Amino acid sequence: MTGTSRVLEIEQVIQQVRGVISAKVVAGDDGSIIEVHVLADATRSPKQVVRDVESAVLVQLGIHLDHKKISVAQIQGEEAAVLVPEARPQLGGIELSTSGIQAEAKVTVFFNGEPFEGKVLGPNVVKNRLRLVAMAALGAVEAFLGGTARFMLEDVQKVSFAGREVIMVGVSLVTPRGEDTLLGTAMSSGDDREAVARAALDAMNRRLALLKRD
Repeated sequence: MTGTSRVLEIEQVIQQVRGVISAKVVAGDDGSIIEVHVLADATRSPKQVVRDVESAVLVQLGIHLDHKKISVAQIQGEEAAVLVPEARPQLGGIELSTSGIQAEAKVTVFFNGEPFEGKVLGPNVVKNRLRLVAMAALGAVEAFLGGTARFMLEDVQKVSFAGREVIMVGVSLVTPRGEDTLLGTAMSSGDDREAVARAALDAMNRRLALLKRD
């Protein structure tokens, strides 16, 4: 397992812990974990979050994290009021059509049962088709957010990990608060279009809790 893959796995496990909004793991050149930064809501104490993070990573990955290296920042007050964990995206339909030199991707994403569609046109190039699907998925999320945030697709890569094919998507998030870079992953079961859409949604899934829809 590479250092980058190890860090991604740890971050994904931590983000599954109750109350956690996002996680950032910092590793040294030798792959050792130097710092673990956790952003959580205020429903549980920092000590509880740290204990659960330690337990989750140990049980699921067999990796022991030093609790002294785990820092927890909590969202409270007005920011806590805009948390919307129920607004998790559910991937609906994916359409990719081509006509001559043009390709069009349409992705439907459901939020609380309500559909939102993203549509993107671009050159009909094999390497560009997955990018179009990812961009359409992000466009659907932008439609849900009502213009309060913008996403820019940075990169799409397909890698081999643990004997499986994995799609990785890098996304830049732009809000009135500033800019951030997000990373999402999804296993591919043979349908790379679905995997890239899921990876795009995974990239911004946790940040949705901090983005207030108009």
